[in-house]
Amino acid sequence: MDIEFFMKDSVYLIGGRAVGKSSIGLKLAQRLGYEFLDTDILITTEQCCSVAEIVERDGWQTFRKYEKQVLEQLAGKKGCVVATGGGAILHRDVWNDLKKHGTVVWLTADLHVLRDRIAGDRKSDALRPSLTGKNVCQELEEILRERNPLYSETADCVVDTGSMSVYDAVQVIEQALNRNDDFLEPDRLVKN
Repeated sequence: MDIEFFMKDSVYLIGGRAVGKSSIGLKLAQRLGYEFLDTDILITTEQCCSVAEIVERDGWQTFRKYEKQVLEQLAGKKGCVVATGGGAILHRDVWNDLKKHGTVVWLTADLHVLRDRIAGDRKSDALRPSLTGKNVCQELEEILRERNPLYSETADCVVDTGSMSVYDAVQVIEQALNRNDDFLEPDRLVKN
């Protein structure tokens, strides 16, 4: 892929909780010389409170409304890497517009890896409260079962981050972005 052509577009990172969207997204943006945006940070900055506080105050439905508004605002933005919230994929009507202007990379990892990452992150519950009232690790399998088909349907490229460092994941994504043949195959799993 011609890098000059790609520079006009953005990269959207999708996937479940704890796959590395924010940490990988930040480093990928730095590597590409792009702006880094995180939809959760955009929402919490606008609302002047955390995701947990928004959900406690207004409920998940209101949070999803804010999330959809942010995604719609990002649809025409170029030259950025966007880390989306795990549930951003639920806004099906917005993704067609996002894909017109950007590339969607699905970051994934095995369930046990994600559970270990969540369990090891003491800030996890404060950053992203439970969707169902269950323990976040307990509800993860159920949520991924619902969302994985949507991630798969939307993604241009899939990267398994389960055994990769942030640096390795960034390299793999960058290589996929620069290889037109690999990049245009939606079902292709890119591994290190």
